[in-house]
Amino acid sequence: MTIDNARVGAARRPNLPHVSGALLGLAALGLIGCGEPDDEPQAPTTGSHYVLSSVVIQPDDARTTYVQVIDAIDERHYTNGRALEIAGNGVVMAHGKYFYVGLEEEPTWVRYEVDPSGDIVESGRISFLGTGASAMDYGNAIVDDQTAISVFSGQLLAVVWNPTTMEITGEIDLSFLNRDGYGLEVWTTVAHGGRVYVPGRWANWDSGQILPEVFTTIIDPKKLEVVGTADDDRCASGGRVVFDEAGYGYVLGDGRNYSIQMFANASGGTAPENCLLRIPPGGTDFEADYYYTISSLTGGREAITEIDTAQQGSGLGFVKIFYPEELPPGVEPVDFEFWDHRAHKMWRFELADPPTATEVDGAPFSAIGFDGSTVDGKLFTGESLDNGATSDVYEMDPVTNTARPRFTMDGYFYGLYELTE
Repeated sequence: MTIDNARVGAARRPNLPHVSGALLGLAALGLIGCGEPDDEPQAPTTGSHYVLSSVVIQPDDARTTYVQVIDAIDERHYTNGRALEIAGNGVVMAHGKYFYVGLEEEPTWVRYEVDPSGDIVESGRISFLGTGASAMDYGNAIVDDQTAISVFSGQLLAVVWNPTTMEITGEIDLSFLNRDGYGLEVWTTVAHGGRVYVPGRWANWDSGQILPEVFTTIIDPKKLEVVGTADDDRCASGGRVVFDEAGYGYVLGDGRNYSIQMFANASGGTAPENCLLRIPPGGTDFEADYYYTISSLTGGREAITEIDTAQQGSGLGFVKIFYPEELPPGVEPVDFEFWDHRAHKMWRFELADPPTATEVDGAPFSAIGFDGSTVDGKLFTGESLDNGATSDVYEMDPVTNTARPRFTMDGYFYGLYELTE
């Protein structure tokens, strides 16, 4: 098969949108025009703040990350007029009163806060040049005020650091994650119950291969050690771990956003079905007798993304499901072009034994883009109508299983985070 190198470059990043092709047609839902464009956004002035980030992608795939602070989530249009501008695809996290921006041009976290006048001010930096990395990777999590972790897939290393003092406190060797002939992806790393769960996803984009393995590394960052690894070959390329109230951790093997199926379609091969697995409370491996194919839960449809959640511990997850019949004539899931088309819709998964899955009421057909963000028990996701010039941002309510448009913004929606004192 022929590999499109431009799309492979995008595929190496976590669920990143492309700039070619028509994306969405959601104007009929009434989101556009929900607020007047904010041509001169004001600095935040109240004690409650949210961090809003976007990515703007040029036709040559050059990228810029914008990060701003807003007072409230209003029905309006947010421009990048007052936003910080960061070269490339930065990484953004928030904890307490701080937000952190990981740089693409160097392996550095820059910490910011909002001063009493409402201005964004830098309040610390931490560099990881000693790891040999050239940029911040996508597998990061903040555990508590004294503990954060950054995973570097190229160096096969996890670095534990203090987000208050901005100092490195230790390193954990991850060389066991090496797979000859494959590149490692570790994004959608999460912290829960004092442990950190690092997904291992392996791809060879040059040859069009996804390693048929679901792998989760479980780390105790306080002890600077790997507690265990969960490994399964019943499906491929598992991502984020989502927990229920009892402490079960669920992982969806999505084939790296259906890539293993896409490559099989192109070559005439057979790919494994995407499936749902789980780790028992306190455990370090997948349960042998827990296995559900996604198609068995959705009436024959496949997952196109890993599982996301609006609240860890809720047992409720969100997954985009693929609707092949929505692809335009001539477009088949045999190369990355099909990601760009609005042939996918969000479903809610009730994670249990057995699990159930239902379409989210009001969710639009959409393309494949950046992951969502959790705020106030809701999941916020962005859909672009115009190849990334602007985005419509939707709020998914896991309790009512509904989606509604909340605001519009410049660029691709890249994240929304609440700042607290």
